[in-house]
Amino acid sequence: MNQRELEREGVDLKLVLLLLLKKIPIVIISALAGALLCGALYAIWYSQADGGRKYEARSQYYITFEEIEDKSFFDYYYNGYTWNDLLASDLILGYAMGLLPEGYERHYVEDCVKAEILSDVRVLTTTVRAREAEEVTLLQQAIEQAVVHYARDGEKLERIEVIRSEEPVLEEISNHMLRAAATGAAGVAVMAVFVLLLCIAVQDAVYLPQEMEARFGVPCAGIECGNRKLSEELARNEERLCGGKAYPSLSVSGLLGAGTDDYDRIREAGGVILAVPQGKKNSKQLPRVLHNLGIQDCPVVYAKITEADEWLTGCYYGMIKKSKGISK
Repeated sequence: MNQRELEREGVDLKLVLLLLLKKIPIVIISALAGALLCGALYAIWYSQADGGRKYEARSQYYITFEEIEDKSFFDYYYNGYTWNDLLASDLILGYAMGLLPEGYERHYVEDCVKAEILSDVRVLTTTVRAREAEEVTLLQQAIEQAVVHYARDGEKLERIEVIRSEEPVLEEISNHMLRAAATGAAGVAVMAVFVLLLCIAVQDAVYLPQEMEARFGVPCAGIECGNRKLSEELARNEERLCGGKAYPSLSVSGLLGAGTDDYDRIREAGGVILAVPQGKKNSKQLPRVLHNLGIQDCPVVYAKITEADEWLTGCYYGMIKKSKGISK
């Protein structure tokens, strides 16, 4: 049977689901591995981030504007973006640099400070971040004085006053270790399921009698396993197909290595019973075996599925009365 014909058989979703359930341990192990890997990577990142934490302090200012008719002036002139530009200008940062001790570079101070307008244009907030708490305090005091001083030169400004000056605190970094581990577990588990489904879809194993008959056109008597009902069904079908005669039974691997004597014995008996191990990768070997039997004029009386997984087979045919676990 070629690949196109195999695809036309369709997908037995019930069989696929059962095969996937048998691989649950692989999914669980993969999920645990994903959780450990992502957890470890996050722990490394967190330890580095934790060591790089800085101190920060906030200051708030109340701005009193001059009376103007066009109130929209404040929305486009004194907003968060504008204040950050003003903070980096000579009018504010330049003034602050004159208050700081020698040794400070302007671009460093600029990187340490930011400004924002949260809601009311009359309330300005500045934040200073640095490695040391003492340095934060020093920069904060200089920026506060510079912002207050800017009211003398700023357009439409009457007065700026500091209404809140916080002490430096070490910034917090939220620990999301559990979230990282859970994300890793879920992501790897989904990938594992996808890979398993792909492997199931492309495998060339035979599990059921109907697969044997559909793919290779050989009648299949049933499945040889420990389930009593299936065993009885197999025995009845074999009796009917044999018609009271005795035929040699050979496995796929046995027929691959068959010699002249084996073929003579099969021809003398009038045919052979083909034993196909369940779930083995034999779909590529079976065409070769059937081809050789045809050339040797050795008919296949029927096939039967052997070495069956009792849990898989019983679940597929609804013959499992109580849970026996999932075989590995």
